[in-house]
Amino acid sequence: VPKIVKYPFIAWREAIHPLLKQSLEKHQKIITPLNISLRDKHKILLISGPNAGGKSVCLKTVGLLQYMLQCGLPVPIQVDSTMGIFNDIFLDIGDEQSIEQSLSTFSAHMKTIVSILEEADDESLVLFDELGAGTEAILNRFVDDGAYGIITTHYQNLKNFAQNHPMVVNGAMLYDRHQMKPLYILQIGNPGSSFAIEIARKIGIPEDVIDYASNIVGNEYIMSDKYLQDIVRDKVYWENKRKNIHQKEKELDKSIANYQEEMQSFQRERKEVMTRAKEEAKMLLKESNAQIENTIREIKEAQADKERTRSARQQLQTFREEVAEQIKALKEGKI
Repeated sequence: VPKIVKYPFIAWREAIHPLLKQSLEKHQKIITPLNISLRDKHKILLISGPNAGGKSVCLKTVGLLQYMLQCGLPVPIQVDSTMGIFNDIFLDIGDEQSIEQSLSTFSAHMKTIVSILEEADDESLVLFDELGAGTEAILNRFVDDGAYGIITTHYQNLKNFAQNHPMVVNGAMLYDRHQMKPLYILQIGNPGSSFAIEIARKIGIPEDVIDYASNIVGNEYIMSDKYLQDIVRDKVYWENKRKNIHQKEKELDKSIANYQEEMQSFQRERKEVMTRAKEEAKMLLKESNAQIENTIREIKEAQADKERTRSARQQLQTFREEVAEQIKALKEGKI
């Protein structure tokens, strides 16, 4: 159960689609959690990227978890996330063709859009999968209504709209161009590339068909797509760098903390050693005084007895040497 607020708000960390997680675990695969936010001025997120890159999964994860929450269910999300409440959740995902009503796929799709346009407001969450070309007006209408939304698309004109509108933000599903595989990571801030030419070439589309398609879309589109790919690549690179630096900083902080703890322990031990050495020195001095007094008394008692006098002096000399060795050991820290 995350933090819940009574107004529309999404700030999720490590959200997981529960059914996808179960499915991947059956194949010994690990799900990539979703980090996403809709708040402040950025109410609409426009997600672009390659096919099979995770755009629709992202959309479905948001729709399912938000609906679960509003049905009173705990959700698979980190507890430091914040989830708001929406009065309505509108969605248009997948093929909604109605055979019964004899509507074409496009007509069914447009009918859904019309009903959403009529009812969406600033407390609604709108989820659109693959909003098509020439639909800036529809996107702009959602912005004017103040609706919150997540929309997936491949179209450059919608990416440009998001780039130039303060209430809409671009997002990209990251893709490894070198290994030609999706990373299933949502990165907010820049649009994603569809990698159309690369994917077409990978799946075996003949080169003459690819060349023909390239001529149709034009060099400008291909170059803009390449720039997007470079941006994605650079963002992945610098994100990894940031993570490595953060990890190194944590290790450095830990080393500093250990060093400080060792220094404090050393200071405590040094203080204890000095205290013990002073006590031992006092005892040594006390023993020395007692030994000297005993020697002097023996010498006086012996008077003319040279043998006893010599013996007493020898004992005193031996004691002096022992005391000198103990003092030297104390100074060198051997005791």
